[in-house]
Amino acid sequence: MARFFIEYNMSNLPPTHQLSSNLTLPFKLVFPTAWLAFFGTITAYILFSEDGAYIIAGGLFSPDKLRIGSIIFMLLGFAMLYLFFIRLQRIDADTDFIYVNNYFRTRRYPYHNIEKITEHRYFLSKIGNIYLKEAGHFGKRIPFMISRRRYKEFLEARPDIAALRK
Repeated sequence: MARFFIEYNMSNLPPTHQLSSNLTLPFKLVFPTAWLAFFGTITAYILFSEDGAYIIAGGLFSPDKLRIGSIIFMLLGFAMLYLFFIRLQRIDADTDFIYVNNYFRTRRYPYHNIEKITEHRYFLSKIGNIYLKEAGHFGKRIPFMISRRRYKEFLEARPDIAALRK
């Protein structure tokens, strides 16, 4: 009988600890997808329907200005989503490596490849950036949404990594 999977002895692997927030997944994938679907549908209606621009404009704007405005709104909205949400990564760590996950692929980087870690407070969340000495698959700067409790516990357990905070 053929074996369709490889058995691994999971007890030999060190446990990983998630450092990023559980909100990373909705902010990275769910919210941008919903936003683009909703406003993309409205923009398509305005652009491709003969009376769509007239109905939505309601006489306040000319349909051509509304079409141009909707395109600009979509481009600016997508740029903001990309800059603030889509680039977020999930970060896990074990004793020797950090694991960077974009929910499609995972890459691991050794701790000695970390140049510095920065933290910034935005509204109610904290965003961290891991800067690598050499660019990896996800680039030289890896943004992630910090889970305050797990991140604090990790830094207390790893003072060598805590020293890289700037």
